[in-house]
Amino acid sequence: QYNAVAGTVSRVMSESPGLRGGARGEAADALTDLVAVRLFLSGDGAQVNAAVRAAAVGPHVPLARCVAAGLRRLPSYRGAALLRTRASAAERAWFREGRLVTEWAFCTAYGAPRPGPHDATDCLIWWITARRTNLIDPAEPDRVVFLHGTTFKVLRPAEDEGPVLLRELSPSEIASDGKEGVQRVPLAAIDLDGLDRAAAAFRADDA
Repeated sequence: QYNAVAGTVSRVMSESPGLRGGARGEAADALTDLVAVRLFLSGDGAQVNAAVRAAAVGPHVPLARCVAAGLRRLPSYRGAALLRTRASAAERAWFREGRLVTEWAFCTAYGAPRPGPHDATDCLIWWITARRTNLIDPAEPDRVVFLHGTTFKVLRPAEDEGPVLLRELSPSEIASDGKEGVQRVPLAAIDLDGLDRAAAAFRADDA
């Protein structure tokens, strides 16, 4: 599988030199990391995520490490992105306002509307460190992926079938006990306004 996609990834790196990094000899590591990202995106990423989320020991660990390193090499994405998933009423209710949520695996969202299950719950998230993957996998131009261990704050729970609104927290906003720190960054109101505008735009595009 590595050999099957290494040539394609190598061509992408030649067209986007910034992916290789600046240190001498780093190109080989970059190729390995970015091939891992491509394999993760095109393969059974759900299985890898389940193992990472469970903190299981196994052969997925070196792959996940390379995926994380490869994602860090990709361009960042800041703004609203949509995640659509099935959720029960109890699961929707769990996302109450002010709750902190940490995703321990990699997770995918999209910067534009896309079809989902008819009974899907929409989570609209304001990102600051998500990564664009279109350079490595142009078949999904609007896809963004965030790294494992990212923490979010629920700004607004689901209301009247509306989306759950969340924002990514920066490390400076999280205390050592995993809770929101005393020194809060005054961005929630700004990000909530941006999410409201994005939600309206996504609804218009879906119509």
